[in-house]
Amino acid sequence: MANQWLRLWHDMPTDPKWRTIAKASGQPISLVQAVFLHLLVDASRNVTRGHVTVTLEDLASALDVTEAAIEAVWTAMQGRVVEENRLLGWDVRQPKKEDGGDPSTGAKSAAERKRDERARKASIQDVTQSHDESRDVTLDKDKEEIKKEEEAPPSRSVKTMGSRLPEDWVLPAEWQAWAEKERPDIDVANIADGFRDFWIAKAGKDGRKADWQATWRNWVRNQRQQARATPAPAWAGAR
Repeated sequence: MANQWLRLWHDMPTDPKWRTIAKASGQPISLVQAVFLHLLVDASRNVTRGHVTVTLEDLASALDVTEAAIEAVWTAMQGRVVEENRLLGWDVRQPKKEDGGDPSTGAKSAAERKRDERARKASIQDVTQSHDESRDVTLDKDKEEIKKEEEAPPSRSVKTMGSRLPEDWVLPAEWQAWAEKERPDIDVANIADGFRDFWIAKAGKDGRKADWQATWRNWVRNQRQQARATPAPAWAGAR
């Protein structure tokens, strides 16, 4: 059972770091604070508290913004409030005594939650062995959830997922057709060249994406409208 509560410090809404991160990322302070709150809650829910595993794609969906905006904020947060996938200052602001349980409210400590989880797994295994031919739907669902937890890589950093854009990348025809229909006001071929050059130049973890097609769509949608030359009227050259 995950912790139901976490701490916020009194100066959190006016912390000057948000303005610094907003300037570095080119994003509004409101988005910076919203991203941090999502990271804070995710870090509180994890068994290894203080670590975040939520993906950039999920954050973008939750906050209804582009993945590129989330990535800009995440990058600017590195070294300021986040180090890789761990929140800086977690041990100071969220001390271990806060995770020791509270008998008055029924809140369980981390050790108690882990013990309950092991007992639940053992109970499911016993029931499965004795009732192979009569498993009920709820039990099957619990087993599937535990299987997913066991197969998931531990403490996976959101920045190590995905792959790099190939250096010989060429815009697929269906991607081009979508872009021309979505944004008839831009030069798609020119935009594709910029897209390829930008992401190939990205080094290390910043250049990796789990879904390149979604990245392309965000890239196209974020392009500024290009001015189109207005043809001169037929009488302009007449004397």
